[in-house]
Amino acid sequence: MKVVIVNALFHPFTGGVEKHLHELGKHLAGKGVEVHVLTGRLEGTLAEEVLDGIHVHRIPCTEIRVPSIYPPPLILSRGVEEALAKLDAEHDFDLIHLQDRWFPDFNAALLYAKRVHKPFVLTLHNARPLGIAPHYTVLGSLYDEVVGKRILKSADKIISVSSWSAKDVANYGIPLENFIVVHNGIDTKAFQPRRTSVFVRKMGIKGPLLLFVGRIIRQKGLEYAVKAMPLILKKHPDARFVVIGRGNRLEHVKKLVKQMKLEDSVIFPGFVPERELFEALGSCDVFILPSLWEVLPISILEAMSCGRPIVCTTAGGNAELVRDGYNGFVVPKRSPEQLAEAVTKLLDDDALRTHMGENSRKRAVQEFDWEIITDQTIVAYKQILREYAAKPREAATAREAFNELSNEFSKDMHAFNEKIKATIARARR
Repeated sequence: MKVVIVNALFHPFTGGVEKHLHELGKHLAGKGVEVHVLTGRLEGTLAEEVLDGIHVHRIPCTEIRVPSIYPPPLILSRGVEEALAKLDAEHDFDLIHLQDRWFPDFNAALLYAKRVHKPFVLTLHNARPLGIAPHYTVLGSLYDEVVGKRILKSADKIISVSSWSAKDVANYGIPLENFIVVHNGIDTKAFQPRRTSVFVRKMGIKGPLLLFVGRIIRQKGLEYAVKAMPLILKKHPDARFVVIGRGNRLEHVKKLVKQMKLEDSVIFPGFVPERELFEALGSCDVFILPSLWEVLPISILEAMSCGRPIVCTTAGGNAELVRDGYNGFVVPKRSPEQLAEAVTKLLDDDALRTHMGENSRKRAVQEFDWEIITDQTIVAYKQILREYAAKPREAATAREAFNELSNEFSKDMHAFNEKIKATIARARR
């Protein structure tokens, strides 16, 4: 089987989607799938290379960074369809796999797939952009109204990394049978239980270690974990909450910590090399993720693989990873009181903490190891190829395919404009 995976960003860029793509591609190649990646060529990267068995093809692009609006760089490249055609002529791919819908130029992979009559699959790493932050909701909803919905509806299948995101995006009018759920994976050999005192000593921690790892942005809800700390400290005054990560809410969270006089109890170590991250995950007593919005967080998978009990919120697909009362506790969003209660319950009971940590590791190994996720992906690929072969369509020319999509985009834009007009009219009344 030959597959070309299309995404605007790839290694050495280290976002969540890119890590997923690298691991998936590496493991697919290890199972005999010929994997090619078509991506943008960032400064300092090679145009062509073979990385962990993946054939990487990088094309010229423009990189625009607007972190306050869009955290990853916006990658623009007009040469996607042409580059894809050239690669396909050389390798004759069985399937074209787009990793996400948020880079408009790379959505040209869909036009090419329609033109040459090849199955097109999209991996859904996100859901509808509702409830993340006001500007994400407005801009993301606008984008989906004009572009995203059409890409999603035109895919032969959508691989979703969580059941929650599949059900959420199905609200766009996409039948649930168009989705195949294949969760994010974790390298359980790299992330292993390894209790060590090195990180604890370096941080000067003498009591329980509570840990957060991730981007410090609004959707992670860190303010609620900080507000839970006084309640936790009442019973465990030597507990320390270590926050590893960077993001546009870092200074806001630090300011809150200062206002609450928690500087001795909440620690921000700044950049942490990978070795120390492993040590932190292996040493923590409880891993905390107080998110307001998630799809299927890699950070929980990492903590599970390291054998740690988890306290997380009901956001998105969290409960697909953490079974409440089995390998951690799932609490309501925006509830410092219930978050503190769950953390305290774990700190009060060494046996419960150990048992839940063992269950975390068991789930990671048995359900989310990359070997398992890769096998599920191959099964999904074969299903897509079978279903596509069973209902062949005549290939459209590139212009016909483009015109078809353009007409549909125009209809969507018209409908969106009418919605805006109606909203303004209601506001004036």
